[in-house]
Amino acid sequence: MSEGTRAGVARHSAAGLTYEQLVAVVLVVIGLVGPVCGLLFGKGPAVTDKLLQGAYSLPMALFAIPALLIPLRNPKDFFGGAMLVALALFAFWASSDLPGMRGFAFGPGTAPRLFAWGLLACGVGVALVGLLTDGPPEEPFAFSGPVGGALLILALIPITYYSTRIGHILPGVPADVVVAAVGAIVVLALAFALTRVVPRGPLFITAATLIFAVTVRPLGLVIASFVSLVVSAYATDEIRWIETLIWAAVLTVFCALLFPYGLNLPLQLWPRF
Repeated sequence: MSEGTRAGVARHSAAGLTYEQLVAVVLVVIGLVGPVCGLLFGKGPAVTDKLLQGAYSLPMALFAIPALLIPLRNPKDFFGGAMLVALALFAFWASSDLPGMRGFAFGPGTAPRLFAWGLLACGVGVALVGLLTDGPPEEPFAFSGPVGGALLILALIPITYYSTRIGHILPGVPADVVVAAVGAIVVLALAFALTRVVPRGPLFITAATLIFAVTVRPLGLVIASFVSLVVSAYATDEIRWIETLIWAAVLTVFCALLFPYGLNLPLQLWPRF
């Protein structure tokens, strides 16, 4: 028995669960997070309305069934596909309040949902490959990256819930601009605080995505794109600031031309002051 195999057996005995069972438990928890958050922070008079607002995450619990009942032939692909599905479900939830098609023109929610459907199909396909084909054996892994990204998302929930109060902190400034700025600052500060215990890559990619999501409406496409691109550069510790700023400016110009003019999406370019 090799040293790596013996280490794996020791970890299994100490935890009492196999890696597959441990991930299955995490998938069930992820599936229940949405309804719980909907119950705590959802809007509506009825409990069922609040639960339905967070029901987007429930399909994640389905991925735990094969992991608990049968030995996975390719656990890497199966759980990787599950994470892609989780990202797609989050995109569905985040774009749920955006209108879709307007006649033959794209609506604000059309492109996000199209990409989400494509990501969902890709995730299911990857998971099926992991379920039906042989692959490399399971290896040690850590949840620090996904957990760090989840903490950034959870940090936005109370900001969204108390957005009315937060929006009136600065008189004379539009409430949505204040909420967006507070959300971006909280996400960025928390990301820097977690860098000592969480890998930089998933942490700052998630932070950049969230910052773009909370700032694109009130602060405009130009500022949201540029700031999120710069934040994403922190995903590596080998940052070259001159190249980063140049590419961020180039990609921002590309986005400013593509979405409002190329795709005819009603996205404002600059803040509403």
